[in-house]
Amino acid sequence: MNIETKLRESLQEIGNEITPPPGLRMNVMTSIHLGKSKTKKRIITGVLAAALLIPTGAFATKSLIADGLYGSFDNLKKHITSATMEGYLRLDAKIAQAQGQIEPAEYKEFIGLVKIMTDAKLEFGDKYGGINYAALTQEKQTELAKVYLEIQPYYDQLNGLESSKELLTEEEYKQYIKSLMVYEEIISKSQINPDHYIETKEIPTDLQGPFEEARAFIDYVNEKQME
Repeated sequence: MNIETKLRESLQEIGNEITPPPGLRMNVMTSIHLGKSKTKKRIITGVLAAALLIPTGAFATKSLIADGLYGSFDNLKKHITSATMEGYLRLDAKIAQAQGQIEPAEYKEFIGLVKIMTDAKLEFGDKYGGINYAALTQEKQTELAKVYLEIQPYYDQLNGLESSKELLTEEEYKQYIKSLMVYEEIISKSQINPDHYIETKEIPTDLQGPFEEARAFIDYVNEKQME
């Protein structure tokens, strides 16, 4: 078995074990855990231990799946200064996981949606990768909302959760997607690095109400998915 095959299989196995944060899934595989109340403040580091067994040179000579989205880690770093190689490898592991779990036709649709989201992050995202959707044109907001409505069930599947689209009513599902976008928008407006559990007091006073409302609905959906 060559090193490329070993690398791909290792990443896919790791991807199966990684659960991105339910409250920030719009941020393309972030690392904040917004689960049940007793674990809300826990930060999931998601260290790719198995990757340490692979020679560093392998990453310099073999292309990762994520390179197809960002070009390279260095290119991503130019746009999102808070990006880390660890996070880049987690993203690659998640995509490898998707390749193994999603049917080919659906995977093609999924990766197409991820590409649209990735392009939006690079074009409109702040230094942490978050987007202030209110600053976009109405046309672009509508376009991205449609993408998020379509991609969320794939995220649920990869995270081993019941599909939020099937679990919720049509109106609740739309509100869920809106809440995820509002949550990200407010964090971006607040210029906060989402690498920790964000306390309401960190948010500007005029945005605290909408922030709490969005997070409450996200938590409501998360609770239903974990029942």
